[in-house]
Amino acid sequence: MAVAENIEDVLMKRLRAVEHEQIDLLQQVVDVMRHAHTGNQAMFVESLAQIVGTAYVMAQELGISPERLEREVVLVLESMPLDPESDRHHAAQSVIQYLKARW
Repeated sequence: MAVAENIEDVLMKRLRAVEHEQIDLLQQVVDVMRHAHTGNQAMFVESLAQIVGTAYVMAQELGISPERLEREVVLVLESMPLDPESDRHHAAQSVIQYLKARW
C-alpha cells in the first residue's frame, strides 16, 4: 500500500506543477498579445520565447522528450490547412525545414 501512496503522491505533485505551469503559460500568452498590440518587438520575442521554453519544460516533466515534441510540431504544421500562397504557409514550411534539419 505504501508504494501505491508514493506513486499517487508523485503523480499529484506532477499534476500540481503542471497546473502552475499552465497558469504561467496563459499569462505568457497574454504578454505576447499585449506586446504584439503595443508593437514592442523585443518584448514580444522575449514573451514568445518564454512560451516555447515553458512548453518544452512541461513536456519534459511529463516524460516527453524535446525531439518528440518537435516531431509533433512538424506533424501539426504539416496538417494545417493553409493557402499555399500565403505568408503563413511559407513561414510554416520554414519552421518545418528548420526542425527537420535538427534530426
